[in-house]
Amino acid sequence: MSASTLFPLLKRLVKRLGVRHAGRTAVAAVVTQLVVTVLNLPQGYWAVITAVIVMQANIGGSIRAAWARLLGTGVGAVMGIVAVHVGGSSWPALGMAVFATLMVCTAVPFLRESSRVGGITAVIVLLAGHGDVSALTLGLDRFFEIAVGIITALAVSLSFFPSRARKAVSFGLAKIFQDEAAFFSLVLEGLVRDVYNDRQAFALKDRIVRTLARCRDLRREANLEGRGGEAAAAQLLLLFRAEHLFEHILAMDHIASEWHGQGLQSQLTGELAGLRQSVGAVLSGLAAHLRGDGALPDLAELDTSVAGAREKLSAMRRERAPAAYGLSEVMHFFSFMHGMLACAAETGEIVGRLRTVERE
Repeated sequence: MSASTLFPLLKRLVKRLGVRHAGRTAVAAVVTQLVVTVLNLPQGYWAVITAVIVMQANIGGSIRAAWARLLGTGVGAVMGIVAVHVGGSSWPALGMAVFATLMVCTAVPFLRESSRVGGITAVIVLLAGHGDVSALTLGLDRFFEIAVGIITALAVSLSFFPSRARKAVSFGLAKIFQDEAAFFSLVLEGLVRDVYNDRQAFALKDRIVRTLARCRDLRREANLEGRGGEAAAAQLLLLFRAEHLFEHILAMDHIASEWHGQGLQSQLTGELAGLRQSVGAVLSGLAAHLRGDGALPDLAELDTSVAGAREKLSAMRRERAPAAYGLSEVMHFFSFMHGMLACAAETGEIVGRLRTVERE
């Protein structure tokens, strides 16, 4: 096996096994344990546990997890201390502390992700104390241990093979556009051949929806990393446009899934094939560009295909060709064609806007 073949294979294997993230997390755990040993923390394992929890696949995710962990610990410690002073370590005090912690975390939007950590901290403050250790001391110790784990994890995340959420967003968008190209082609084939592949269509729709959701989360994490600028604006634009394009294809998919026409689509066989080829090529080229594998695709072929389809539709209307078919088929077919042309227009707009942003 040649080196040119082996290297991409090893790269895919490393990515699939999560070697990079596993290695960074292991380093964070070891470094935290060393810090805990130097500081001689009595229950330093909480710092190590925190470091493992905080370490995410990218820097923005680590910052987001760090805030959730730190804020949840702070709220839980405060509620636990108050509950101990009011009712000791009794079960009513325990219930009050957990209830108050979750209520506060739920009421404050940026604390919602911290609710579980806060509840656990409140329980520890109430139940893990000893007669010679006050609740205040226990709460402060827990907060300090968590802070040590967070600081160490963030330091490792920033210095040891750092990975940024913004790059992950680009790869996610590339995956979306590639899947949308496949979905567009599948839907068009389903109408032209009158054979709709339910299983494959469902798989593509599900994957696109999940990737869109993941990209939205990654964008929030990328905002925490800072240094957004034009790159962040371009990604927001692409995410917005990708959702619009998906909606257009879904409208086409709805028609194709129920299509049982008498052959009206055969009037535009060449034009439909041209649109399928050109839209798919532009979306695939856009995906490759976002992965860093090439320049933005040229739109000349897409423009030619759109012009040809529009001219053919106008000719069909002039010649009253649709009159030979049922009203329902005609309405569904022209709705489908409207969706196809909207997809082509959206695709061209995406590339054009991105080219403008990259030139600025």
